[in-house]
Parts: sequence; C-alpha cells; structure tokens
Amino acid sequence: MWTEENLERHYSEMGEIDLTWLSKPSQHQFRWKSLKGPWITSRRRISTGKKLIQDFSGCMPTDVYVSTSSWINPVNLPRLKDTKRPYPILLDHLVVFDIDIRPFCKTKLEQARSATQGVRDWLLENTELDIKHICFSGSKGFHIIARDPDRSLFSEPDPVRREQEVRRSRKELLERVIEAGFPVDPVVTADTRRIIRVPGTLHGATGWQCTIMQEDWLDLPVDEWIDLIPRHSSAIEIPRNPPLSMPTIKWPKFSTKDVGKHSDQGSEYTSIEVSSHVSGTKDRSAIVVWLPQKWGEMKKAVEKANGIFDSMDIGPVAFLSDGVRALAIVPRAIPRDFLLSRLSGAGLNQFEHDIRKFEHAWVRITGRMAQGEWVGEVEPLTVLGYGASERCAHPWSAPHLELCSRLGLPIREGEGEVSGSVEASMRIVVRN
Repeated sequence: MWTEENLERHYSEMGEIDLTWLSKPSQHQFRWKSLKGPWITSRRRISTGKKLIQDFSGCMPTDVYVSTSSWINPVNLPRLKDTKRPYPILLDHLVVFDIDIRPFCKTKLEQARSATQGVRDWLLENTELDIKHICFSGSKGFHIIARDPDRSLFSEPDPVRREQEVRRSRKELLERVIEAGFPVDPVVTADTRRIIRVPGTLHGATGWQCTIMQEDWLDLPVDEWIDLIPRHSSAIEIPRNPPLSMPTIKWPKFSTKDVGKHSDQGSEYTSIEVSSHVSGTKDRSAIVVWLPQKWGEMKKAVEKANGIFDSMDIGPVAFLSDGVRALAIVPRAIPRDFLLSRLSGAGLNQFEHDIRKFEHAWVRITGRMAQGEWVGEVEPLTVLGYGASERCAHPWSAPHLELCSRLGLPIREGEGEVSGSVEASMRIVVRN
C-alpha cells in the first residue's frame, strides 16, 4: 500500500497536522513507525504540525504517535528503569481511554461506537474529567481524550513519586471503568509513558485518517458519518461484516475426536511454519511455541504459560488455539543464550531442544491440510502479559509483531527499540 513517495506526497499536500488540541505540543514526545521498519523518536521539540511533517523528512511514517504525558524536556526521555540519568519531570498527563473491537468492519465499529458512548456517559456522570474530544482511530475503534482539572497530584515535588502517584490514580480510575463493564484497553489509561495516535495522521494498516469527531457523531450510527472520514486514495474499503469469523475468548475443551485428528502421528498433512529467528539479526529469537498438552485444559495451560513468562519479565504474549492446544507468541528479539538460560526448567522442552540444536525453531502457525480439508485451524484467543512487557528489557521483534497482526492479534507496542526486518521466515511443509 505504502511507498516513501506516496506518503511524502500525502503529508506534503496536507502541509500541517493540527496539534492545537495539545496545550503545548513542544512538551510532548512524538514517535512514528517508519516505512523502513524501525520506530523513530523525534530528537527535537515539536511546536507545530508543520514542524512535525518536516521532521518526517527522509523516513516517512506509516503511523504517528504522541505521548499522553507532557514533560519539562520530552527529548530523549530516560526509561522508567533508567537510574543513571536524572528523572524526567512530569508536567501533565492526558486521561485516555482506548476502545477497540476487532476486526475492521462497520458491524464491529458500531459496537465500538456504542461502547465508547457508554464510557463517555459514565465519565460525565461519575468523574470531574473534562472530555476534550473523541477520535476515530482510523481502524477498529475510538479514543476518548480528557483532562483532569485536579492538579494536586502534580504538586508533589519529588518527580519519581509524582509519576507514581499519577499512575496509581489513573489505574484506580481505569479499574472503576472496567468494573463498570466497559471494554476499554486495560493498559493505556494508567501508563504515563504511553503514546497514542495523532489525529490528522494516517492509520498504516487501513489508510484511513485518525480523526477528531464532531460532537454529535458519537450519538449517530456509523453509517451516517463514516464516509466523512478522510482517507488516502490507497485506503482499504471498510467491509460491512467481519471478513472471517473471529471468536470471542472461549476456552476450547479437549476432545478425544479432536486429539485424534490433530495427532502428529498418522496420515500426511501440509501446514505453514514460521521460524522463531528474528530475521535480520544474528542471534536473536522470539518465542513461538505450542504449549504442552500435559499442562491441562486450554485456560489452565494459558494461565501457566503467562505465569512462566511473567516470572521471566518477558511479554506480552499472544495466545492462539487450534481447538486442542494453545500457541504462544512473544514478539520480542531475545538473545539466544539468554533465552536458553530462561527456558531451562520451564517445561517447553521441544522448543528449547530446537533452539539449542538448530539455533531456532520451526513452529506450525496454521491448521493441518489433510486429504483436501483443513483440520484444526488456528484462531486468536487473547493477548496477555502487558505488565511483564513494561518490565521487559528486550527489543521488539519486527517480524513477529507483523506475524501477530496477520494472525489477528495486533500487539500494542510500548517503549523500546524494534529489531529485525518486517518479514518473518516461513515455509510450507509436508509432515506425517
């Protein structure tokens, strides 16, 4: 869909991105995902949308983000775990709620609109927040952007304690909203280091523009305003219904019949496998592994795996299922020797064996084609482990982030570099 030329032409013709919704844009950090793969963080203060576009020069973005927090100095911010550099001084923090319902289609977007409407009404009734605007993200949902008029948290003189208190307060609010039954993102609101999509910029997966909605749009059906949303000439069409049946999180139960069909023994079958190796790196691997069936029924196995990865400070984890076993993917670029040291005793014996012997593992990511029909097609379950993700010191794996997205579980990337080339190594194999 994208080339440097058509993205440069788009933003050149736009001339300026409206940043007036930010009180002081120069106190925010701007980041974008480049067409070439890596994330780029602006190394200058951005005061206007025109200067932001100028900063894209030479490395055009597919997706553009801005920090939810404002800082005295937003340039080259140290990470939370960085104890060697002076702690940054937090000036303000937007209260953001992210509501997404996949996949990208009018039916699911209508559900997301209704949910966002409910969150907005709940906030107006139960908090003193000043809702500034609501954005259509350009894809599967909406962002509620609000400010907290209570500035007492920012009177704390110690910058470490100040940020901790803001995070605690936001987490308490987030928990109240979730307890009220709303399907909001369980991480974004409470994270002072979070970035959100910049209104007026394109969504790289769809070509639709992230757009601040007019006040009455949220109370109208999607069909009545969706055609008013700007989009690139190469944008994909929004379908009426999901192109595929996307399951809710239901935990499949084992059945003797299914186990027989999925057994690695018996008739010949064809499937697609992906390499755990992070293409474009020398010795880094993601985690791509089928959980042992001896770990028990699906939910129990997923909970055990999530606990293991959490204890390793490795996350997040995308979980998928073929109806019998769960597939876990951790899209991080982990040094091979480090990974082997952590896998020892984790119970993922086949994966550990392959990494140790072959320096990577080939892992099935589809169902099995046998006798002209697919058996045990792989479908998404959920993504867990965002808490461990905040502690994870390893860069993201570009090919495995893309893999998760293609398999229906796009990962919310947080802080950190991205390693490797975008395309994962895959092969079609015939096995018995």
